[in-house]
Amino acid sequence: MLAGLTAGAIAAVIAALVSLPLHAPVDSAFNSATVAIAALVVGGISGLLWSRLSGRLLWFLGALAGLLIIALVIAFAGNTQLDRMVSFMVPLAVIVIVVCAVLTPLLASFFLKPTIGLLKWSPVVAVIVALVVGFALVTQGDAESGELALPPPPTASASAPTEAPDSPPAQTSDEPAYVVGSDAYIVGEGSKITFTFEEELGRAPIRFDAVVSSTALNGVANLGGEPSVITLDLHSLQSDQEFRDRYIRNQLFPDSPEAVVTVDQLPDLPQSFFDGEETTGQLDGSLQIGETATPLVFDVTARNDGNAVNILGLTTFTWEQLGLTKPSARSVVYVADEVRVQVRLVAQKAP
Repeated sequence: MLAGLTAGAIAAVIAALVSLPLHAPVDSAFNSATVAIAALVVGGISGLLWSRLSGRLLWFLGALAGLLIIALVIAFAGNTQLDRMVSFMVPLAVIVIVVCAVLTPLLASFFLKPTIGLLKWSPVVAVIVALVVGFALVTQGDAESGELALPPPPTASASAPTEAPDSPPAQTSDEPAYVVGSDAYIVGEGSKITFTFEEELGRAPIRFDAVVSSTALNGVANLGGEPSVITLDLHSLQSDQEFRDRYIRNQLFPDSPEAVVTVDQLPDLPQSFFDGEETTGQLDGSLQIGETATPLVFDVTARNDGNAVNILGLTTFTWEQLGLTKPSARSVVYVADEVRVQVRLVAQKAP
């Protein structure tokens, strides 16, 4: 057992490091910590097998080959429910089982020596090191976070704050989708929206945050009194699971490819905003999808960088508020009622 645990600990460190650049199916269930624990379990099994099959190397290797086949079957079966199960599990399973197959017999002969003394405690140290490495790297996953932030402010020479307008400019009707006032900022590159909701999949019996995001935002932020209107292409929403993205396009919004957020009028903005300082507050707006318009309240942080305005808005809604049936699928066993929304708007001064 000592040899197997030591081999498993070495395999755990290697596999935890290798797992970092791999795209996990679900980071909360497949991460460096769970990889390290799984490797230690395989190491324990390897040690137990060698203690029972000592001297019969082919039997030992055959048993571990059978364990690898089981892992491959699980990976390919799971790939029908979770994307990237094969690309994540297969290389790690091969690494762990090959390392255990090679090192367990070699280390077993070492631990049989009567002169090793305190070195018999080395498996305990190895296991502790493997667990420390696995849990220390657990935050290095590649899953997208729903958290957004304002871009950093420009340098002093890059932009100068604008003065507050003395009076609201006259509205125009040049653009049919929205009104572009004289103090208007056009939303474009750098803008992003995320929708985050708790979810549980049948193949990963743990609840985690599913994040769906898009950068396909356009519209106008009017600072002079006209409505501010932002349009989102719903069919551009993407997550880390293709089955979820297909459901959004084909089931959730098959006939409503756009969502429109409207803020009828901005409140009076303090001079600090026009001085380039971050300003916080709340905005009353509405979200329209198809024929359903839902009132929403956004907690907003905004900063005026002169020729650009950066806005970060946070809000929540429920599926019922939007008039939508809560998403359901064969592979999904739970979806939370509440959806958390963060939107970052990067808008340039209209010409």
